Amino acid sequence: MTTPQLSGDTPRGRMYRLEPDGPLVYPSITTVAGMRAKDHLQGWYATMASKRALEMYAWLDRNPGRAAAEISRVSKDRWGAQKRIAAAAPEYTRRASDFGTLVHAVCEDWGRSGTRPDRDAVAAEVESMRAATGAFGDEPSLDALLNRARVRLDGYDAFLQDYRPEFVAVEQTVVNHTVKYAGTTDCIVRIGNTLLSGDIKTSKKVRGDYALQGVAVVRAEQLLDADGGVQDMPELTGAFVIHLPEAGGYSVIPLRTTDEEFSVFRSLREVWGFEAEECVLPPAQDPKALVLSLLKAKGGLDALG
Repeated sequence: MTTPQLSGDTPRGRMYRLEPDGPLVYPSITTVAGMRAKDHLQGWYATMASKRALEMYAWLDRNPGRAAAEISRVSKDRWGAQKRIAAAAPEYTRRASDFGTLVHAVCEDWGRSGTRPDRDAVAAEVESMRAATGAFGDEPSLDALLNRARVRLDGYDAFLQDYRPEFVAVEQTVVNHTVKYAGTTDCIVRIGNTLLSGDIKTSKKVRGDYALQGVAVVRAEQLLDADGGVQDMPELTGAFVIHLPEAGGYSVIPLRTTDEEFSVFRSLREVWGFEAEECVLPPAQDPKALVLSLLKAKGGLDALG
C-alpha cells in the first residue's frame, strides 16, 4: 500500500501519529495483524533460498569458462554468498510490495480524479517511487513493468464498471483509541445504499488473515485527516478485497468482520504491546535476593511483612 502521511516506520513496525509532526503512538493495523504466527513462511524462505542456490549452479553450467574464477570468489567470500542466497525471499517480497504500492498509488489517483491514469502517469509514478525509495532499481524493462501494471488496471476498470462504487473516502486513515491502533483503508465506498471498506490486493491469493485488517477498519472509532483533523467514523456494514491477480481480471472477496475476528485482533494488539525483554530481571546475588526479586515482580512484597 502507499505510505500514509501520518505514519512512520519504527523498529517495531509501522506506527501512526495523531497529528502532523506528532509522536508515533499507535501501531498500524497491518503491524498488529502481522503478529499472527506465520510458520508456513519458514518453508517458503527455504524454498526460495534453494532456488537461488540452484540458479547459481546453473550459471556455472552455462559459463564453464568462468566457473573456476566464480567458485574461487565464492569460496573466499562464503559469508557474502550465504547472504545472497538468504536474501532471495526478502528480495522477492520487496519487489512484490513495490509493485503493489505502484498499483495502489495509481488506483488512488484514479479514485480521487475519476479518470484512469494513462501510461505516462504510471511511468511517472514509477520514477517517483524509484527516486524516493529506490524501488524498481533492478527491473530489467520499464515496458514490461508498465504492461504488468496495465493488466491490474484493466481489472480495476472492470470492477468499477461492474460495481459502480461511489467513493466516499480514498486512502483514509482510521483510528481506535479504545484498543489503541490506527491504519489506512484504500477506500470507503458506497455500493447501493451500503457503506463498505475496500482494499486492493495484488497478492497471489486472498489470505484469510486479511479479515483481521478488515475488521479493524470496520471497528475504528474516528477518521483522521492528513492535517490532523478528526471526523466521525461512518457505520460500515463490512469490508471486502478487490483482488487484482497477475493473470488479469478481478475478484471481489467479502471478508468476515464479526466479534470473533475483532477479538483475535485485540489479542494481537496485546501481543504487540508485550515487552518481552522486561521479563528478564537483574541477576540475583543470593537466595534471599532471588525470592525478593520474584515477589517484587509479582507485587507480593507485602506478604513478607
